[in-house]
Amino acid sequence: MAEETILIDCPVCKARIEVERRTGKVLKHWERPQVKEGADPIQEALKKMKEDKSKLNGYFSSAKETMDEKKKDLLDKFDKEKKRIQESGDTSRPVNPMDLD
Repeated sequence: MAEETILIDCPVCKARIEVERRTGKVLKHWERPQVKEGADPIQEALKKMKEDKSKLNGYFSSAKETMDEKKKDLLDKFDKEKKRIQESGDTSRPVNPMDLD
């Protein structure tokens, strides 16, 4: 929160709003947390954090698997091209773009 903003808790809906002091413009709005009656808010927060952590771990593990698949695919393509060049018998080097100056 910057010095130019203030936080306001709505007495009706219990939402939190960040407002710019000079213009009165709403910068950010946080919804009221949904807490069950008689439930411990700390336990609920810990449970939500664990769920979020497992969700993020799922995202990262699937991203790692995707990257591994891409790596394998690129290595296969490289090996196929390498094999094609060896079978064609072409031993000349490709033109170096730096030599074209």
